[in-house]
Amino acid sequence: MNVQQLREKLANLPDDMEVILQKDSEGNGYSPLADADTDAVYIPDSTYSGEVYSTNWTSDDADMNENDWKKILAKPRALVLFPVN
Repeated sequence: MNVQQLREKLANLPDDMEVILQKDSEGNGYSPLADADTDAVYIPDSTYSGEVYSTNWTSDDADMNENDWKKILAKPRALVLFPVN
């Protein structure tokens, strides 16, 4: 899902509706939305999971050499939503 698709789903909802995140696709837990990070890059490992890197990190924070880190930072940004728990 991208931001445009998310906007379309949210377009007609009331502003005061609480956002709850499902912890996995099987519904094994739920948590309220805590915050959103727009300073992230998502690197998929597969079609269903991957790694997220903060663009505010340094190459040392990401445990990468400077050239590899620059390649990560050149990738598109991702919106990361994270739960309270």
